[in-house]
Amino acid sequence: MSCGSEGRFPVTMRLKRHTDILRVFRSGRVTTGDCLSLHVLSSECGPRLAIVVSRRYGSAVERNRAKRRIREAFRRCASELPSVDIVVRPHEGCREATVEGIARLLWDGVKRSSTNREGLS
Repeated sequence: MSCGSEGRFPVTMRLKRHTDILRVFRSGRVTTGDCLSLHVLSSECGPRLAIVVSRRYGSAVERNRAKRRIREAFRRCASELPSVDIVVRPHEGCREATVEGIARLLWDGVKRSSTNREGLS
């Protein structure tokens, strides 16, 4: 896995509409790990990301730090991901995780969900 791309997190990679996020929650495949829960659904629009962090996660500083790390990990790997919509929910373990570790979890979670989908079809 070589995740590399420079620049900002573009608007085209953001999953912003509430209806799109609900569609991923309702119809997507769920992969849960120590650090993250991923809801993954195939799409036509390339890889897009939404991050959902509840107040139970911690203070605003901790929630924003987790979102920044997840966005950076996604940005680094987006060029190698298939065309999917991803909704990420961080867990307690995400506080100690590095960007590289989160990128590996995103990569593995998306690959695992696409493998499960192909196996069931």
